[in-house]
Amino acid sequence: MKNLFPKHDRSTDVRPYQQTVFTALLWFTCSAVLGYAALHFYLGARWLVIAELCLVAYAALLLYVVHETGRAPVTNLVFIVPFFVVMMLVLCAEVTGVTVFVWVFLVPLLSHLLLGRWQGLCVALVFIGCAGAIFVYKHGIWDGWLGYLSIANVVLCTASILGFSFIYEVSRAKTERELRALALADPLTGLANRSRFREVFARERQRYLRQEIPLAMLVVDLDHFKRVNDDYGHDAGDMALCFVAELLASRIRQTDVAGRLGGEEFGILLSDVDLEHARRIAADLRDLVRDRPFRYRGQDIPMSVSIGIAELGRDGMDFRTLFSKADRRLYQAKAEGRNRVVG
Repeated sequence: MKNLFPKHDRSTDVRPYQQTVFTALLWFTCSAVLGYAALHFYLGARWLVIAELCLVAYAALLLYVVHETGRAPVTNLVFIVPFFVVMMLVLCAEVTGVTVFVWVFLVPLLSHLLLGRWQGLCVALVFIGCAGAIFVYKHGIWDGWLGYLSIANVVLCTASILGFSFIYEVSRAKTERELRALALADPLTGLANRSRFREVFARERQRYLRQEIPLAMLVVDLDHFKRVNDDYGHDAGDMALCFVAELLASRIRQTDVAGRLGGEEFGILLSDVDLEHARRIAADLRDLVRDRPFRYRGQDIPMSVSIGIAELGRDGMDFRTLFSKADRRLYQAKAEGRNRVVG
């Protein structure tokens, strides 16, 4: 069956749950870090106060952007890196004690939640390494503040949090992909459903507007499908739909998309295909279905399809118009005797 979801690098995309975490981190920075800045001002760490106030101002600016646009930045790196840099500066400061290093435990959690698995893992390793180097520089290893066992506990705890947060992100990403596939696939045939079909059309339309890459839409309907259900039962009808879906999917390219639009009606989007080329493809699909009878319980059931074709630009610029044009041509094919291509 066709792959409904072409490979796409989403490493820099901000997902809805990440935007929620990102916004919470901004509010935390504006409140908690501002409080720490006041404390460090009292302790006389002027340079640290300046860094923290700059971070607070930056967080407030990003909050304003999120509020006005309703979207987080293209990548959460724009804030997570400065946030961790200021955290490292706090660890370095002479006025901070050893307990401040507990904040390092936030690094792997925030990194994976906001950046995803691989980018989050790389950022977490960098800043955990920096924190470890700062700890050794300030407090040493051999004369550690609670000895070898305490240091070992801290290292193991940090490694565990890093490992579990990475495993969680891998599991979450896999579940998200599976749920997305289920949400955008027809449960019977496995083809794209109507929502996915429209989504691909919108993407291909943008390609047409930018680069004038042609796009053809085929609307395919099984002829006399009701007879199959009436004569052989709905189980045979479902199997016939799956059979035709596999035939259609087997004869289109990886760059094309076949979908079930409802009932016995299918749609096909042919990328970089003009109307003339689309007619030849549609004729091949019609002949393929006609020449490959559906076999059910040892009996061959002849099948045929009628196909209507429309071309983006020539027949319309939006999904509704283009589909309507192809659908009218489909019914013209049926009116002319079925098992035909009109376009």
